[in-house]
Amino acid sequence: MRENRIATHFMKIVIAIDKFKGSATSQQLLQAIGEEISRLCPDAQVVAVPIADGGDGTMQCIKSIFGNRATTCSVNVTAPLQHLPQVEAQYIIDGDTAYMDLSTASGLALVPDDCRNVMMASTFGTGEMIAHAINKGARHIVLGLGGSATCDGGTGILTALGFKFLDKEGNLLSPCGESLAKISRIDGDKVDVNVLNTKFTLLSDVDNPLYGDNGAAYIFAPQKGASQQQVERLDEGLRHFATLLPPHIANLPGAGAAGGVTAGMMALLNATIKPGIDTLLQLAHFDDIIGDAHLIITGEGRIDNQTLHGKAPAGVLKAAKKKGIPVIALCGCIAPSTDTTKMGFKQVIEVTPPEMPLDQALNSEVTLCNVKVAISGILFG
Repeated sequence: MRENRIATHFMKIVIAIDKFKGSATSQQLLQAIGEEISRLCPDAQVVAVPIADGGDGTMQCIKSIFGNRATTCSVNVTAPLQHLPQVEAQYIIDGDTAYMDLSTASGLALVPDDCRNVMMASTFGTGEMIAHAINKGARHIVLGLGGSATCDGGTGILTALGFKFLDKEGNLLSPCGESLAKISRIDGDKVDVNVLNTKFTLLSDVDNPLYGDNGAAYIFAPQKGASQQQVERLDEGLRHFATLLPPHIANLPGAGAAGGVTAGMMALLNATIKPGIDTLLQLAHFDDIIGDAHLIITGEGRIDNQTLHGKAPAGVLKAAKKKGIPVIALCGCIAPSTDTTKMGFKQVIEVTPPEMPLDQALNSEVTLCNVKVAISGILFG
């Protein structure tokens, strides 16, 4: 509608948009939106900021922010399921800090659909990646938690870093969801001092507790292929695992992230958890970038009632509100029963035409085309 038209002459427009999961990366969206604005309004200043909220793709966004300053490292690690081929995992190092995504080594996307088995999946490969970084001199590990294939309470990571999980007979357990209910004792006596002296920061976009109706198993395990019976067994295992941890851990916000990785690492490695988007915006010096901006464009693949709870657009909106800058949010779809009018955005725009089939909408080229059409509507609607 014409009243939504944006006056663009000599404006500074900042684009800070998360991935549309399954169809377009943050970098692809930034490029497409930036090119369309510059084509339509060549006198506008366009600044692109890659962002993520701790989900898969976080490390790539950080790499884009750092540019040539950071060093990319690769290591072959164990796949989420041991019978699958090894995975080449990448992370980046800047000074003594290593930035990595759990999904790079232990992600659901690494497991073929017909092989998914959340009961046996393990974060061991992520632990191997962490150990590799520590051996290279990293003393601060920043780990994005999204996209995991696992529900092992972080026992895979911890096993790779030297912890042992034993049953009541003293037998060593395989670190996976199936084993959680069998753990009787945790042995950390042989953990390397360099591991214990490393700072761990976990980046997440969820605030779920470890177990219960809103916990790791019930909320996330079905997405990883778990049946209802397996969900119940995993939840029982996580409840049991919690009895071996400090009593306050299980109910901390985010303890259930990545199948309980947060709980295990907070308890045994003194890890801290932060909203991923806050860390990304800080690394990008976002407050400085938007100081003289007239408009910010953000978004993610699906906007729903959880968007304002730690998701990337929420972080962008929070920063913009402090400076009185309007924010427009783009998304592939708006979830049913979502009231976008109370979120605080100037506009929330669903870029996918209502008649478009889902498989077509998820095509990367189609997504980017739809986004460009939306940008034209924003500027000249």
